[in-house]
Amino acid sequence: MKEQPNGLIDGWLALTQVQLGVAAKLEQELQARHRLSLNDFYLLYFLSVAPNKKLRLQQLEGMIGLSQSAVSRLVSRFEAKTCGVLQRHACDEDRRSIYTALTELGDAKVEAATATFREVLAEALSERELEQALSTLLAARDEAADK
Repeated sequence: MKEQPNGLIDGWLALTQVQLGVAAKLEQELQARHRLSLNDFYLLYFLSVAPNKKLRLQQLEGMIGLSQSAVSRLVSRFEAKTCGVLQRHACDEDRRSIYTALTELGDAKVEAATATFREVLAEALSERELEQALSTLLAARDEAADK
């Protein structure tokens, strides 16, 4: 059996390593400065850019990349903190659907956290490292397509 080159896999893993490193730095700074996890930030951010600053829990699942129960627990944790950043309410068209909405307090919290997010991204995304990982992946993809 002929051994397959691993360029495509190695390129993908290099890009993944860049992403994991940046995610770890984001998590650390969001926790330190805002007492938010990365998933907390994603929840608040997606709500902040949604029409009327509200989304159904089912919509948030795909956006955050968590299961329905994990998103529900995430929202419940915010409610349990009684920090007033989220409100849940039933959908008028379908009483079985629940909307989660961002409050004014939540909007202010996500605005501050977004500034931190941008700052960390600007510092953590080494242009050289990112370009190297992407070029490795793209070259391997092109090579695999030529075969």
